[in-house]
Amino acid sequence: MIWRDGQYQTCFVAGVKDLIAAAPLWRHHFKPEALAVVKTTREIHCDYACRMPLDRPQEMPWHLPSLGLPMDSLDPIAFVARSGGYRETDSLDIFPEIQPDVDGSYRFYFLLRKLYLADEAVVNDLMEGDKIDPQDWWAIHQSTGQKIGILPGYIRALVASHRQQVEMKIQQINHSTMLQSRLLCSLTCRGFIPFSSPEYQILGYLDEG
Repeated sequence: MIWRDGQYQTCFVAGVKDLIAAAPLWRHHFKPEALAVVKTTREIHCDYACRMPLDRPQEMPWHLPSLGLPMDSLDPIAFVARSGGYRETDSLDIFPEIQPDVDGSYRFYFLLRKLYLADEAVVNDLMEGDKIDPQDWWAIHQSTGQKIGILPGYIRALVASHRQQVEMKIQQINHSTMLQSRLLCSLTCRGFIPFSSPEYQILGYLDEG
C-alpha cells in the first residue's frame, strides 16, 4: 500500500499465489482473477483499516510509548507497522516498507505475536539490548535460554532466508503495559535488501511517480 496524489493504492504480491495453493479457502478472500488489480481509494483499504486504531484515535497515545513511537505521532500506518495489526480471526502480519539506515542496514521494530513469560523471574532476567536467538517459531533469550515469545511470520521468513545476516534483540522493556506489549524487539538486516525475493514482488503496477 502506498499514498499517492491524495489516494491510497493497494495491490497483492506474488506470495499470495502460494498462500492460495497451500490453503484453497483463501480463494474466498483473495480472488485469483483479481490478484493483479491495483485498488485505488481515498480511504485506507478495509483489509488494513480493520487492523488500525482508526475508530478510536484518542487511544493511540496510550500505546505509542510501548511501541517506541513519539507521543505526537498519530500516524495509524506507523502504529500498525509496529503493533502488527493482529486479529483473532487470522494470522496475517502487517509490516512496513523500510529504507536503509545511514550504515546501509535495515531495521524492523515489532512486538512478539504471543509473549511467553511464564515465570516472573524470567522477566527480571531481561534487559534492554539483550540478544534474541530465533528458533523456528520461538524467540529465545540468548543469555538464559528461555522462550520469551512467538515471532511474527515475516520475521521468521527473514531469519530463515538470511540467518547469518540478521541480529535480533530486545529494544525496549515496557513494565507498565499489558502483557502483549511488554517487549518491543528489533531485527537488524545487514548485507541484503529485505523482501527483494520473487514472492514479495507486486503483481500489479503502483504509480509511485
